[in-house]
Parts: sequence; C-alpha cells; structure tokens
Amino acid sequence: MNKVLATVPIRRAEFRTTDVAETHEILRRTYVDHRPRMSGPTDGFLFHSRTAAAGDLALDRLRYRGAVESASDPFDSIITVVICDGWYRVDTGGGTVPFVPGDAFLVPIGTPFQVAWQGLDLQNVRFPLETAARAAGRLGVDTVDFRFDAPAPVSPRMRQHWIATVKYVTATFTGPEPAVAHPLVHAALLDLVGATAVAVFPNTTMTTDYTPGPGRVPPAAVRRAMAYIDAHAGEPITIEDIAGVANLGVRGLQAAFARHGDTTPTGYLRLARLHGAHRDLRDGDPARGDTVGAIARRWGFAAQGRFAVEYRKLFGRSPSHTLRT
Repeated sequence: MNKVLATVPIRRAEFRTTDVAETHEILRRTYVDHRPRMSGPTDGFLFHSRTAAAGDLALDRLRYRGAVESASDPFDSIITVVICDGWYRVDTGGGTVPFVPGDAFLVPIGTPFQVAWQGLDLQNVRFPLETAARAAGRLGVDTVDFRFDAPAPVSPRMRQHWIATVKYVTATFTGPEPAVAHPLVHAALLDLVGATAVAVFPNTTMTTDYTPGPGRVPPAAVRRAMAYIDAHAGEPITIEDIAGVANLGVRGLQAAFARHGDTTPTGYLRLARLHGAHRDLRDGDPARGDTVGAIARRWGFAAQGRFAVEYRKLFGRSPSHTLRT
C-alpha cells in the first residue's frame, strides 16, 4: 500500500490599514524590528499586504502609499524584492543603492542597514538562508563561509531570470489545489529559489573568476566596476577611472564586461545614467522649473532627442510624460 504524503499547509493573511503605527507593527512582526520616520505627508496613507506561506517559503505582496526612512535591524533569512512601482533605497554603510520599477534585489543579511522608500508596490519572496548555503556547498563553498555580498543582481540578464523565477513560484500558490502544497514540489521549490539566488545575487561562490557551466557570473573585478558606476553615475567618471577601481587595464575591463556582464563598461554607465535621469524626472516638478533638457544634461545626455529615444526604449514612455505625471 502506497504511503500518502501529507500536504504542506498554506497560510494566507491579508491586512489593509490607513494607520501608520499599525502598519509598522505589522512589518515588525513579519520581518525584523525597525525604526521608521515618515518623510512626507501622511494624508492618503494606505498599507495593503497579502501573504501566502507554505512552510519556510513565503510570498508577500505589499503596497505602501507614503514615504518613509527607516533604520533596520539585521535579517537572518533571505528576502528578495521585485519593485513593481515606486522607489526603494538601501544603504549598508558603503553607499546608497537605488531601485526602481523592474528592479530586483536582495535585502542585506546579517548587518543593520538604512532604507527609504516611497509609493511602493513590491513582491517579496522569503526563505531560509540555509537553502542558498546548501546550493553554495555544491559549488565547493563551505556553508559556514557562505555569505551574500551585495543586494543587486550580477547582471540585467540574471535580474530577469530572478523575476521569472518569482513568477513561477507565485503560480504554484494559486488555484484550488496549489502545487506548492505537495511536499515534493515544496522541497523542489526551496531548492530552486536557493540555487537561483546563488546564481543571481553576488556571494562568496563568485570570488573566483570562473563558475563551471553555462550562466557564468561576473568575477569580483566586474562587480567592483559595476558598484563604482552605480555609486558615481552622476559624476564625470571615465573608463580609466572604472578600470582603476577594478584593478584592470582598460582593454582588460572591456573584455571582462563582454565576457561576464552582457554589455560594455560605457554601456553599463549609460544605463545607470538613464536610471538616474528617470528618478529625477519622476521626482521632478515642471512648476519648480524642472525640464527634460536640464535633467538630461545633468546626467550627461547632451542631445535631448537621442536621450528621449533611449529613454522611451528603456522605460516605454517619453521623458516628458514621466515629468508631467
């Protein structure tokens, strides 16, 4: 007689409130302690969350209508975030890293950090750090030595891979008989998110220049270059500056980006500046005298027509539309 496997119970919860204090108490109970400070008006404030959890694997959809700055205690488990709307900034002491719609990132683990966000709509996935550590062990990294090094994915292609993984996992929680309730599917999903997180987000398995198989990830030199570009995109940095931070020559840097970054150093810098211009357009106000041309020039785009073409290609709308809305 075949043994019937017990299903994994699925827990669901939903909260909706216009009370700021109640909202942050919910966030403390769900995540970790934090010390928030509202940085904008609270008129029209709204918080809405939906959670589905199966064992140690949980999904959160959060909508937060308001602006806040907060100091957070350290997390000891993995939480990844996909930004659907609004913006989010993370600072662990080494500089602020901004995220906008379409971005994905890993919440810092094991260290306190500062965050700020406004008008958020996001999708979280929560799971134990041990799932990623087991995947790292298969790459030869001892679980006690494993750690994540930075919040942003190693490349745009891997960011999209993580977003696709989140969509797949979310689908397993839907329907009258959710697939995640089956214990074998549940175990496989935990392995999937753990292994994918190791492939997507910078960590100690990437400290060598080579990871076997397809889907190689950027070595430390490329990650240093990308982090420098992200932090200094609004400054007149040169490819020589970037190469110096990466401890490579210019030709070596270009070869490393072509091999591991799916772009060029100048291409990555241009993308970072487009995102910077997007943030300024979104936060700008024509009534204050903000113009598309001024913002484009601020981020190094001398030709406004060319800037508009590249902006529309990346964000799906004109820069003037973003500034007006």
